[in-house]
Amino acid sequence: MRRVIARWPVVATLTVALTAVGLVGAYSYWESYYQHRGFQTVAFLPHAQRGHLETVRFYSAALHRRADYLVYLPPGYGQSTRRYPTYYLLHGSPGRPEVYLGIANMPVRMDNLISRHRMAPMILVMPDGRIGGSTYSDSEWANTPSGNYAGYVIDVVHDVDHRFLTIPNRRDRVIAGFSAGAYGATNVFLHNIRLFANLQSWSGYYLETRTGVFANASHATLADNSPLDYIHRVAGLIARFPVRAFLFVGRDDDDSPQTQPMADALATAGAIVSYALYRGGHDWQLWHAHLNQLLILASRDATAPLTRGAGVAHTLTPGVVPIPHGEGRRHHRRRSLQVQPGGTITKGNVTGHPRAERRARRRRDRRRRPRPSAPGPIA
Repeated sequence: MRRVIARWPVVATLTVALTAVGLVGAYSYWESYYQHRGFQTVAFLPHAQRGHLETVRFYSAALHRRADYLVYLPPGYGQSTRRYPTYYLLHGSPGRPEVYLGIANMPVRMDNLISRHRMAPMILVMPDGRIGGSTYSDSEWANTPSGNYAGYVIDVVHDVDHRFLTIPNRRDRVIAGFSAGAYGATNVFLHNIRLFANLQSWSGYYLETRTGVFANASHATLADNSPLDYIHRVAGLIARFPVRAFLFVGRDDDDSPQTQPMADALATAGAIVSYALYRGGHDWQLWHAHLNQLLILASRDATAPLTRGAGVAHTLTPGVVPIPHGEGRRHHRRRSLQVQPGGTITKGNVTGHPRAERRARRRRDRRRRPRPSAPGPIA
C-alpha cells in the first residue's frame, strides 16, 4: 500500500508536466494561426533584396503618453540621400500592427514587387490603435474619451517625417486600412486633406452610431465622425487640394451597401475615385487576394500627378450589386449572432460574446440609420 501511495507524487508531477506541454502547444498553435490565419507565408524571391523593420517609440501629444508604431524601410534605404513616399496601414479590430507582417506579409510582398520592377520603394508605417494594448479593443482610430487616436495617427506622420527620409508632401502619402482600420483611414483622411492625398479603404463602413467608444457621443460628434455625413463639409477643400481614393468591399459584406454612396460622395466633391464590390465577405480571404495590387496602386498613386476628378466614381465591377440588407456575411467574431425580425440578436451555436453582440448591433444600426435630408453631396 505504501508503494502505491509513494507513486502518486510522480504521477501528479507527470500529469502537470503533460498538461503544461499541452497548453504550450495549444497556445503555440493559436498564436501561429492568429499570425497567419491559415495562409501560406509569402517567400522572398531569390533575387529580392530585403528591407529593415523597426519599432519606434515616441511621445504622442494626442495620447499624452509614450506610444509606438512599426516602420519597414525598403531595400537600399539609407545608402544615399534618396527620399521615399509613405504608406500608412491601420489595422482592424480585433487586431494589432503585426497583422501586416504575419498575415499580410506586406514587407515581403513589397520587396518582391520591387525586385520585379512592379512598384517603387516605399516606407511602410503601421501605427498601433489598440486601447491599453488590448488586441480586442476598438478605438476606431477616432478622438473619443478612450483616447485621441486620430490625433495619434497625425503624431505618427509628423514623427515619421522627422525621423526618416520621407517625401513630406501630401501627394506622397497613402493612408489605408481594413475593416475598422478602413473606417479610421477614411475618417482621418477627410479631417486631414492637407496632409493626405491618397486613400485606400478595404471593407470600410462610413456611418457611425452611438455604440462602443461613441456610446455617449452627441449627434454632432457622430456626424463629425461619419464620413458619409462629413464629406460635404470638405468639398471646398477637396476642390483646392485634389485627392484620390480606392474603396473596395466584399459583395456579401453587411456594410457593402455603403460603398457606392461613399464613392459617389467623394466623386461629387471632386475626388478621383474608383471602387469595387468583389466576390467575398468581410475577412482575410478577401483582403489577402488583393494585397499585391494594393501595394502597386499605392506606389503608383504616390507618384502620379494630382488632378480634379470628373465628378463620377468609376466602378471596377460593373453590374455587381451589394447584398440585400441583413443578408451579408459577418466577421468571424460575429458569425454566431443572428439578427431576427425586429432587430433581436440571438446566439448561434458557437459563441455569444457580449462584445461581439455590441459590434453586430453597431453594424445593424449603421445599415438602418436614415440618411440626413440636409444639402450635401448625396441627395
